[in-house]
Amino acid sequence: MNHSGSLIINVEGKGKSYFLWNGNESYYKKLRLAYKDIQDDKISDYSYFSFFILCASTLEYSLNYIIADYCLNTFGHEKCKPFIDGYTALNFKKKILMTPSIISNGELIFNEDKMAFKKLNELVSLRNRIMHGKEELNEFDFPDIKEVDEKEIQLELATKPNPIDNLNKDKCLEFGNALGDFKKFIMEPWFINELKENDLLVKNKN
Repeated sequence: MNHSGSLIINVEGKGKSYFLWNGNESYYKKLRLAYKDIQDDKISDYSYFSFFILCASTLEYSLNYIIADYCLNTFGHEKCKPFIDGYTALNFKKKILMTPSIISNGELIFNEDKMAFKKLNELVSLRNRIMHGKEELNEFDFPDIKEVDEKEIQLELATKPNPIDNLNKDKCLEFGNALGDFKKFIMEPWFINELKENDLLVKNKN
């Protein structure tokens, strides 16, 4: 497995040298294998959740790495840490929205009409609902049993669907495809210094 990263060397042997490890391929390799298994129906029902969490983890790691690499290149190894900490502390949705603008110095933004952008946001929203799920106390009307002659009372209670039940083959493949577009149109161009307007990014007109 090939990895890469950023390396800063003190050639005089005085002081410290630095490297920023790029572990993205470890995530994307697992994502590709899991995607193929889902495509080929070589999975169990719980595998959808596993794939979904892998998608979310891959996306956040990728965003955090790109931001860290940008800050290292822009501010240098001695001053980059506060900027890395500040940007990576953004909530997940803001991080998705703002990363293209951050790393392009305000020149590029997401094309919010593209399906990949919408699916990345849906991924984060669903991830938050599943990972931080909770039940609320619900109200319902109960009849006055003193006025009811029947020995048994039938009740029908309406409940909201559990967010985890939204995960299925089609949904997982959609999320996987969105991650593929993110890698193709943002991450890979960033690594080779060719980030520019493309299918997922447009020029910021503001």
